[in-house]
Amino acid sequence: MRKYSGIPELLEQFMTEQGCEERWVTVKELRDRFCLTRYQCNTVSGFLRRLEFTAFGRFPYIVVKIEHLRPLHPSDPPQCRYLVRHNGRSARDTGCNGTTPGACSHGAAVHSFSVTVTDE
Repeated sequence: MRKYSGIPELLEQFMTEQGCEERWVTVKELRDRFCLTRYQCNTVSGFLRRLEFTAFGRFPYIVVKIEHLRPLHPSDPPQCRYLVRHNGRSARDTGCNGTTPGACSHGAAVHSFSVTVTDE
């Protein structure tokens, strides 16, 4: 858990600010929004890749799909975009379309949601 300290909260904040429960996300978007360092971006990328295979504790988002983006120049580093979805919800439920980064058919409206935590 220490390895990803603070990353789940940043991603959750970003998704809430965007007002979508499903959207394409790039590490560059997160880097620009939260002024992250390159080292932190590597950690974000690793965290997003981990979410493709399994949920992270009680974190409410999963990565449904990872696409490799074609670089504009041969010297550009490889980039990916991640389809991040609120666990258990689909784009049909929220009105978001998952086709382009940041695209959301209902504009900037913010969904509020709660997560109920129970100890069993």
